[in-house]
Amino acid sequence: MSGELADFASRLNPETVSALRQAGWYPGRQLDVSSDIQSLEAQGYTPSPLATVFLKSFRGLKIGPAREDGPNFINGEPFFVDAVGAGGRHQDESSAIGSVLGGSWFPVGWWLSYSHVFMRPDGAVAAYANGLIWSIGNTPYEGLDLMVSADRPLICVHAPEGMKPWPK
Repeated sequence: MSGELADFASRLNPETVSALRQAGWYPGRQLDVSSDIQSLEAQGYTPSPLATVFLKSFRGLKIGPAREDGPNFINGEPFFVDAVGAGGRHQDESSAIGSVLGGSWFPVGWWLSYSHVFMRPDGAVAAYANGLIWSIGNTPYEGLDLMVSADRPLICVHAPEGMKPWPK
């Protein structure tokens, strides 16, 4: 993703790009996220280059939603890029996602139903709320498109015993 920022917008749904711009994003946006990274490392997280580039580009933005009526869920909440807010004291959620989807997961923000959103070093994006785990995308682009433009069904990949997955 770091070498691809110039064509970043071309990889996203136009509705997502519009929502990003309305939130204050622009091509080449690069914030200093070193204090966020240090804070999260002190809590046991291991940042990846991809998550760091993602945060540099989007930190602090409250994005969308561009469309609230997705194929199978109501997307009535924005994606807020706040790694420290999502990751603070939530290492157990990162571990739970890792046990279901494999790998280590670094916090990147908040989304639907106050779920915490995490990114794996390969760019896969997942969210966790109340024991439910959703696969959001295999890349940061897919993740942004789902969270902002609701461009495909939201898939619950794990629900605790006795709890119904949402959505089905």
